[in-house]
Amino acid sequence: MSYLELAKKSIENFSITKTHYSTDFNHNEIEVCGDGDIYFKGEKLNAKININFGDTKGNKVFIGKNFMGGVSAVFRGDNSILFIGDECTFNDVQIRSCQNKDFIAIGNQVTVTSTNVWISGNGAGESNPAIIIGDDCMFAYDIVIRNSDAHYIYELSTDEHLNKPKGIVHIEPHVWICEQVSILKSVTIGACSILSLGCIVTKDIPRFSIASGVPAISKVNSEIYWARNNSEQAKDRAMFYSNKYKTL
Repeated sequence: MSYLELAKKSIENFSITKTHYSTDFNHNEIEVCGDGDIYFKGEKLNAKININFGDTKGNKVFIGKNFMGGVSAVFRGDNSILFIGDECTFNDVQIRSCQNKDFIAIGNQVTVTSTNVWISGNGAGESNPAIIIGDDCMFAYDIVIRNSDAHYIYELSTDEHLNKPKGIVHIEPHVWICEQVSILKSVTIGACSILSLGCIVTKDIPRFSIASGVPAISKVNSEIYWARNNSEQAKDRAMFYSNKYKTL
């Protein structure tokens, strides 16, 4: 089963306890424009959430338990899904879903320091690319994810769409993305990797890599690991992912 299929399966098993219509959530915490469905897994909400469905139809947002911080999402297509897992902390994450049947899935314990812009399907044509972010990824400030080029390039003689995405953007678990990184279309970033400050990712990054430069060039080193801080808990968590993906 592919990671995309696993992510979709997790939504089928999502334990719905609250919706944005519930009186348990005050109106200062959630702003919703248009018609769509928002589901919450937790009993309480400690975040600012702004969802703009506009004139779209059939869109669904799933937010896991203990979500903190702030996120805004804009939908421009129909029948799309945005999934945010448990224990995530976002600070000013701006998500723009620009295609029909879009799929954006963020795993558990993903953190974002400050302003990130994640754009899906803008000018993607018929390719319908997704954005998948695995568990325990750590995003710094001013990071952009784009799974398409936004504007079209055509072959003059055939009118063929030349720059359509060939695949999804897939960030595997436990990846550290430093400040001002841009992640572009059709790339997979392997687990336990580090994307250095200011790099632009245009091709796949293997697991256990340190990537830097424009375009990013990666160097694999499976003899090191990164942790969120120097606590034993953080080190144990990092080693869990390191050991897991060394054996896959």
